[in-house]
Formats: sequence, C-alpha cells, structure tokens
Amino acid sequence: MEPTLLVLAATALGILVGAATTLAIVGARAAGVRRSNEMRPELPEIATAILDEVDAFAVILDSALAPVYVNAVARDERHLSDAELQDTHFLARVRKVMTTGIPDTHDPDPADPSDTVRIHIVRLQQRFVVILAEDLGEEQRVNAMRRDFIANVSHELKTPISAIGLLSEAVQQAADEPVLVRDFAKSLVKESRRLGALSRDIIQLSEAQSTLRPEDREPVALRDLVQAEVDSHRSFAEQHRVELVVTADADPERDATILGRPTSLSAAVANLLSNAIRHSPEGGRVGIGMHREKKRFVVAITDQGDGIAPEHLPRIFERFYRVDGARTRGEGGTGLGLSIARHTMRAHGGDVDVWSQQGVGSTFTLSFPLTSEKGSSKSAKRMKQAKRVMKDAERAAKLAPPSPSPDSAPTPPAPAAP
Repeated sequence: MEPTLLVLAATALGILVGAATTLAIVGARAAGVRRSNEMRPELPEIATAILDEVDAFAVILDSALAPVYVNAVARDERHLSDAELQDTHFLARVRKVMTTGIPDTHDPDPADPSDTVRIHIVRLQQRFVVILAEDLGEEQRVNAMRRDFIANVSHELKTPISAIGLLSEAVQQAADEPVLVRDFAKSLVKESRRLGALSRDIIQLSEAQSTLRPEDREPVALRDLVQAEVDSHRSFAEQHRVELVVTADADPERDATILGRPTSLSAAVANLLSNAIRHSPEGGRVGIGMHREKKRFVVAITDQGDGIAPEHLPRIFERFYRVDGARTRGEGGTGLGLSIARHTMRAHGGDVDVWSQQGVGSTFTLSFPLTSEKGSSKSAKRMKQAKRVMKDAERAAKLAPPSPSPDSAPTPPAPAAP
C-alpha cells in the first residue's frame, strides 16, 4: 500500500477513535448527572419562592437531614439554633415525618415563659422536610396583658358597683329619715361619678390602643389644642387654688400641625393637666410650656407637687397603677390617665416622658412628630377630592331614574346582591 493511502487510513481511524471516545465521555457525564439528580433532586422552585416570601423561620432538609435551603428570616432571626436543629430528639421527629409523611407540630407551653416558639415539620415531595418556626412570645405577652387588664377592670368596677348597690338599699330602708337619705344620696352621686369616670377612661384607653387608621387622621393644630385644654381646666384649677401659667417659644406663629385623632390627643393633654392640678398644693402653679423644634413639637407640663419616688417612676404609665392609691381614689382618679396618654402618643408616632424629684415636683413632656406643610396640604387636598367624589356619587344616585316595575316591563327583576 502506498504511503499516502496509509496516512489517510490512519487519519480516518484516528478521527473515528476520537469521536467514539468523545461520545463515550459525554454519555458517561450525562449518565452521572442523571444519577446525581436521582440521588439528590433539585428543590422545587415554587416551594422556595413561597418560603422566600413567608414571614417565618423556614429551613429545608434533604433525605440525609442536611440543610439545603434557608430563607431570609431564618438567616436573620434564629428561632431555632444549630444545636436545636441537630438535637437527637428533634432529628428523630424529623425522620418520623420523612418516613410517614404525617406532619408534626409543637405548640408553646403556656406554663413555661421560655417556651415561645411554635414548630411545624412537613414533608415535601417525599425527599425533603420543611421546618417552619414562629416566635409567639409577643402574642403570649399581649394575651397575658389582656388577661391582666380584664382582671383589673373587673376588680375596679366591682367596688363602685357594690357601693352603689349597698347605698341604694340604705336609701330605701331610710326613706323616713331625710337626713340619712341626703347623706346616702351624696355618696351615691360620688360613686356614680367614679363609675362614670372609670367607664370613660376604659373607653379612651381602648381607643388609644387601637390602630390609628388613615381615615381617622386629620390635621390638628397643636397650639390651639393645648390652649383649649388649658382654658377648659381653669375652673378646675381655681377650685384647687392652683394657677395655670402658659409659656410659648419666641415665634408662636410658626405652624405646628400633626395628622391624628383630635379627641385622643385632647384626652392625653387633659389627663396630664388634671393630674398636675390635682397633685399641686394650694397656692401653687402648674406650668405649660410649648415650643417647636425642627421636626417635633414639645409640650411640657410641670407641677409643684410632692414628686414621685424613684421606685415608682418605671411603673407610673402602667394601667391602674397608683403611687398613692387612697389619695387618687378619694379624688376620683382611675389609674388610667397616664396609660391613656402614653398609648395615644405612641399611636401618633410620639411619646411621653417624665422627670420627677421628691419635694420639687414633676414634669411630663409630650413629644409630637410634626407633619410638613407640603404633606399636610396634600393630605387635605386628597380628603377634599374624596369628599367631592362621594357627593357627586350621591347626587348621581338621587338623579338616576327609578328602575321599571315588573308590571310595566316584561324584563325580569335584577337578582339580589349577595
């Protein structure tokens, strides 16, 4: 055979061998990928997409109980630590769910304050297990506060209601003794006013703790609101022989507006004013200072009372907490005024603080976040536009012709709205 033919034959054979080798390598690699996917399947995209949006701790384990996915919440808030995830008892529960497919749920123990995490273990596509954890500590705290509040309200209402019942029976039995009847009647008036004040404050507290919805907000001129409350309390101050002194910053014409609920804000200021007057000595003064800062409006109410002991300061904003229970009850205090003020201020994005020194007096400071004039005008404009649209709709409804009656028209009546 000629050398040229030998070279061509060798070249062709080399090409065939190379092609076969390449095909074998590609086939082996594809088979390996298939075997790898069968042994370790990919996570479903829909599952990870959902868990990415869930506001709860979420971890996915594979069949070997190794973590293959962690959502953002689990990375930021470790409701379950690595030690808890590797605990033998916990892993036994996970294996049971993987084997049986029956979900496992752990609810917190109400008797154990440290046990606040609810855990769900669910199987996913027979090869994965999803672990969901949710911290219920805040919910448990709110529930405990609600139970305490109900118990406190029941206790506070029991006293005046019982007193009114006993006094009513006494009046009935002493019907022939005018002097006793008059004395009992005075006590009845006192207890009924106390019951009315308690009912009013409970309603105000419930309103202060409720979420401030956008439709509840309207522009409130804070200077006018505070001045109106001062004027309405002057007669009360005169009864206690206390002088009210108002001071304002150098530029009182500067706008100080907040978007909020006027009745709630008035109640917060009124509660602090009445407390300051009630705890000031005869001939004393209550100072009301107002000044505007860059992004907030500050109101300080200062009395010349006995002051508050340091051990009471951390608790004076608690519901029904009284520094001097006998004194405040005798003067009609309910123990809710300061709590109403704090909840109201925080609902409006502000807060109330206290400074006190025994023998000197106390100062309560209300801090209001201000609304910019531009934002306030836009909000007012949107409110006017919404009211105009509602009026146009009402006018159109009144001018619309009445629908034909069944007797005058062959068409059937329209179906009733669900």
